[in-house]
Amino acid sequence: MTLCADIGNSAVKLALVHGGHVRWSATLAGSPRAEDIDATLRRARARMVPGTAAAMVSVRPALDARVAAALRRACGTAPLAVTHRTRLPIALAVRHPERLGTDRICAAVGALGMRRRGVIVVDVGTAITVDLVTGRTFRGGVIMAGPSLSLGALHAGTARLPRLDFAAGTFPPARIDATDVAMRWGAGLGAAGGIVAAVAMLQRRLGARLPVVVTGGAAGRIRPLLPARFEFRPHVTLVGLARIAELSKSS
Repeated sequence: MTLCADIGNSAVKLALVHGGHVRWSATLAGSPRAEDIDATLRRARARMVPGTAAAMVSVRPALDARVAAALRRACGTAPLAVTHRTRLPIALAVRHPERLGTDRICAAVGALGMRRRGVIVVDVGTAITVDLVTGRTFRGGVIMAGPSLSLGALHAGTARLPRLDFAAGTFPPARIDATDVAMRWGAGLGAAGGIVAAVAMLQRRLGARLPVVVTGGAAGRIRPLLPARFEFRPHVTLVGLARIAELSKSS
């Protein structure tokens, strides 16, 4: 069993993962305080087994020490912090692996699982990544703005468009007759259309169709706008992180 932390740009996701399955999970929005992380992890301890390891992946270094300390308090050992130098079950065929977001690595590992040799993995968060993995090798992909970032840019770059939270209200909206719903429609459709176009581009470059796995905090809201053949797996990054931790522990 592995206690995992995924430190993203807008939230910290925590999970207990065992055998490739999430047994418990929680999400802390923003920049949680140490005491809030500890309080959340106390709920996980009742489900932990002796020898539970800890692992973390981060794209927000300012929170790394705080989350690492909380994981150490919960498990009694320092967590594995995944980098491009960590032992991985996939190869990294990119020009600058040290610049590659480690969350993209974990998502790729989780989306591949134990049997697949190729996959396109889509992570919908503050940013959207659409990545290609073939022959158990990470090949790179596409990065674009997520729906919340798009709404923020519309507000910041115009005189009158309001500041909106993409996570607020229902989506897709039932109406189109107000500025706020028009903006949310635009952000969601832009994200979904960009994802579909990116997947098509990667498949054209490959000359074959691969399974597509979709994850990320905003994935659930735009899911109705995506093709039904896309596989929705909300915890794929955490599952991949746990698998990397298990591989590292066995080495």
